[in-house]
Amino acid sequence: MTNPSTLENTQIDGSLGPPEPIQETTLPSPFDEYFLSSLASSDFPRLVELYNSDLAFILFSPPYPYTLSDAQWFNDNCAHNRFPSYPGTQEAWVIRSKSHSGILVGICGTHPHPGKSEQHFRLGYFLAPEFRGKGIMPAVVTEVLRKFPGALFEAEAEVGNLGSQKVLEKCGFQYVEDGDSEKSWPVSKGGGTRQFLKFVKQC
Repeated sequence: MTNPSTLENTQIDGSLGPPEPIQETTLPSPFDEYFLSSLASSDFPRLVELYNSDLAFILFSPPYPYTLSDAQWFNDNCAHNRFPSYPGTQEAWVIRSKSHSGILVGICGTHPHPGKSEQHFRLGYFLAPEFRGKGIMPAVVTEVLRKFPGALFEAEAEVGNLGSQKVLEKCGFQYVEDGDSEKSWPVSKGGGTRQFLKFVKQC
């Protein structure tokens, strides 16, 4: 699916920019302390903080070092992309904590798969270090994918990242035996080659 046209991101006054935030979604109990929402400009410093932490060496895509300009680019070009086949959805689902004043604690990304159909997506996600190990991410992924009935999702997990693999398995993803791949890691993030496993789920 290609990204929405710029017309879909045109404001009422005719200027270009992100559309209105989507409706917030509170996760089901026992994770109702957390909710999903859209990215806001006030999140930019938090993104800089997190993407320059250990996430810099876990995640492939974000540039490193990560800057406020990178956060602005992400906001303007990706985070708010909408998918007409799935009303009320967006590309970047910000995970927030109610008891921490709505601070961004992670992101779940539903990225259109280049060259594929409108129903074919790639899944990505991360949590801030202090929020890991609490069982949050399976609840997030389950809630997000519920908004994409009939869609096909692909996801990758590094061979050594057992936590990410367990998230996918808990959410009903199936390992693709012939889908293993290698990625040449950016030199700024340590370089080398890493092995990835492929998982898929039909929603």
